[in-house]
Amino acid sequence: MTTRSSDALRHAFDSAIKQFKDDLKNPELYDQILQTTSIDQVYDATDQLQKEQSKTGRLRHLSKIEPFLDRLREYSSVVETFVQAKPDILALIWGPIKLLLLWADALTKSFTAISDTLEEVGSLLPEFCEVTRIFTDSVRLQEILVLFFRDLLDLYLITIKFFSLNRLKIVFEALWPSRRDQIKVVTKHIARHRELMRTEVRLEEIRAADEARQRELEHFAKVEENTIKQEYFTLRAHVSPKTYDDELYRYHEAVCEGTGKWLFRDQSFKDWEDQSKASTRILWLKGIPGAGKTLLASSVIRHTQKLNHLTLFAFLSYKDSGTTALSIFHSLIFQLASDSLTLQTELRQSSHKNLRNSLEEAVDLLQSLLEVVGVVYVVIDGVDEIDPAERSKLLRELLKLGATCQGCRILLSSRAEDDINTALRGKVTEIKVDQRNAGSIQRFVTHWMRGWFDQRRFIPEVRHEIEGWAAPLASKAKGMFLYVKVIFGMIRCLDNVDEILNQLRHLPESLHDAYGRIFQRINTSTDRAFRHKARLILGWVGCAPSPMTRHELEQAMVINPDQPDQEPRVNSELNVVEFCGPIVEVIDDYVQFVHFTVKEYIFNDQIQGFISLSDMTLSLAIRCIGYLCQEHHDLEFLEQDLGDYILSGAYRFHNFASAYWLRLIKQYLALSRATSIPDDLIDQLQQLQHTRLAPGYQPSGQKADIEFNMNEAVLALKRTQPDLVELLGNVSQFQSASSKADYHLNSSERWIHLDPLTISEVSIKLHQRFDASLCRTAHNQQIITHHYGVNIYRCGFLRCRFHRRGFDVQSTRRSHEKNHDKPWKCDVPGLVKELPASPGSGRVRFHIRRCRQIGFIRALWDLESGSRFCFRPPWHPESDIGWFHIEGCHSGH
Repeated sequence: MTTRSSDALRHAFDSAIKQFKDDLKNPELYDQILQTTSIDQVYDATDQLQKEQSKTGRLRHLSKIEPFLDRLREYSSVVETFVQAKPDILALIWGPIKLLLLWADALTKSFTAISDTLEEVGSLLPEFCEVTRIFTDSVRLQEILVLFFRDLLDLYLITIKFFSLNRLKIVFEALWPSRRDQIKVVTKHIARHRELMRTEVRLEEIRAADEARQRELEHFAKVEENTIKQEYFTLRAHVSPKTYDDELYRYHEAVCEGTGKWLFRDQSFKDWEDQSKASTRILWLKGIPGAGKTLLASSVIRHTQKLNHLTLFAFLSYKDSGTTALSIFHSLIFQLASDSLTLQTELRQSSHKNLRNSLEEAVDLLQSLLEVVGVVYVVIDGVDEIDPAERSKLLRELLKLGATCQGCRILLSSRAEDDINTALRGKVTEIKVDQRNAGSIQRFVTHWMRGWFDQRRFIPEVRHEIEGWAAPLASKAKGMFLYVKVIFGMIRCLDNVDEILNQLRHLPESLHDAYGRIFQRINTSTDRAFRHKARLILGWVGCAPSPMTRHELEQAMVINPDQPDQEPRVNSELNVVEFCGPIVEVIDDYVQFVHFTVKEYIFNDQIQGFISLSDMTLSLAIRCIGYLCQEHHDLEFLEQDLGDYILSGAYRFHNFASAYWLRLIKQYLALSRATSIPDDLIDQLQQLQHTRLAPGYQPSGQKADIEFNMNEAVLALKRTQPDLVELLGNVSQFQSASSKADYHLNSSERWIHLDPLTISEVSIKLHQRFDASLCRTAHNQQIITHHYGVNIYRCGFLRCRFHRRGFDVQSTRRSHEKNHDKPWKCDVPGLVKELPASPGSGRVRFHIRRCRQIGFIRALWDLESGSRFCFRPPWHPESDIGWFHIEGCHSGH
């Protein structure tokens, strides 16, 4: 052999080795493979396996792989003839076999799988010593030897990655079929390359075969990647985790330049950030309300992101009453896996049949993902703003996570509530924010006043006087940014300099005193209509189960529940800050308090002129019901004047009212502890029963809401109005079912009969009309945006949070709904209940085979609704399942 051809052959082998090492992505495992360089070491391993298996009575037939080993012995000897074989070439021939046999021995099924695979490959490999005699041209033979080397490495890479999976016993049956398909691509290449050795071929044909091999492997990898992504997005849509990117953007944009720098200089923070310091894994930013903890948390997130650290985060708020420890872990899981195919693969491999309803399963899954990633920073703000029982669970699991995951750093931010203090004391490193942020508050004061002065253009003398009286503001704040923000809100819109100076000369002593001044202005107003409106706004913002948009609030204000023929037109925009002062704000069209302490203050019965939370909840419930009883919700209007009513803004309040009227009643009963239902609420419920009963209603069979049915006021009503109580129970069951199932407005035939009221029919028609024609002209688009806001394209799935929030672009909604496909549902006892949505996935194919093996032979695909079912024959039309499949399935499926 010439030196030139020898160098080319060595380069070809080295290139294959490098690609294998790069694709393996595990230097330690690669080094382990290199420890085995001969067939003798493989035989030593198989002899040891046979001895151990005979001791445990599980002797397996290793003779099946003997042909494979014989062919490899011939191959290695031929390679050594042409190449002064480096140890790593021989190691990559023999090392993976030994490793695979040792790994697979832990599980009978996996050992059988690998031995069957090697047996099949052994039958395909040529008799290298015999076949090489055919070749008179050693260059062509060398090219083919490289092809076989690449084939072997392809086979090893697939099997090593599979048999090194965590929790192989759990995922083997689900994932092996797809790996088996991938191996078939390689065995096809081996068979094709064997034919090349048995005939005289040109170099061009050999190289074309290598290119074909590479294309097919890349195609399979691309298909596999797309399958993984599809299953990930399907699972994501199924769980529907909350994301906090909008909150991060908003909070970080609100950070005043130069504030918060003290934290990054703090030694405790530096130790927390430093992965080599194991003693500071959890950091707690604690402080009084309004100390700027949330903005500080947003700065920490941006800080770690800029350093290219993977950062997970959540901004918890009292405004989201549905936040639970489970929903927070859902968010962290999907944030972690969002941009990583490796983690999406890991997520796919996990058993997640109870992910939506099991905190334990969610925590275990997050922990397994964190172990794969290594270094991760987790920032959770507002721990004190969620339900005490939920935050107790959250803290318990986060402490465990911090202790078990070496590379995980956790930062918590909250008030020092007693239960949080008890849970964290002695287990975390604490930083008291309000004792360290005086300099940052002063910078904020200076920055804000400079901008205000530039805007108002005060004459120098007035500006100097204002600066003098505002000088003590930062120290008066006592660590509270919120105090300063409220004071600035009070003086910003004042035109009279004397009024401005008066406010600054007599600064409130505390944040509550500042709230008191604003609240007193409302309560003592001589304008009765102004006072009533302001208190309604504050009350409804505080009791709404979900934040109301400005457009919804505007319509709620003009609704008269006693006028069913009223069309509640909104003729002007409501300036909520003008009515209520700087204790409310409008963010992304949602009206909310500037801080949760506002809610605590105005509903405190120790405050003069306080607002009754239960009374406001009752009044909003009555407005919702009264609105739903008005004639624009009559079914006859849906076919006649629906378009005109939409364009007039008649349905601004529909989404909120239809979703929350019953929840508000339940909320009122819990808050008031009333022993009877108020007469005005009964009147509205009777009107609802009279006008909105659905003629085709069929009971859902859902469990009754026992807590609601056993409420003292409900029991009292049942004695006089049993039909009314039955209606409320039926609505409660429907809402419970729709919160768990994937009911879509465009496939209402599946569920519309479960709603005892006709309100869902209105929702369906509105959804269709918004999509069909109303938004297709610029003029209509402008009118609709004026009445309903920019996010008019709502997700059609009732339980999805985007059914309420919506999207501003139809294509975004379409993409979102595309990933809402339901997983397969299985009725087979003992088998996994939920599987990926893709009918071609290996897990689904294997699952169907298992169903057939044990008598569950039918697997149906509902083309309209996207539902999938496995069930036991025989079945009858009388059964619930039978009817469901008859309605859902098309002939031939």
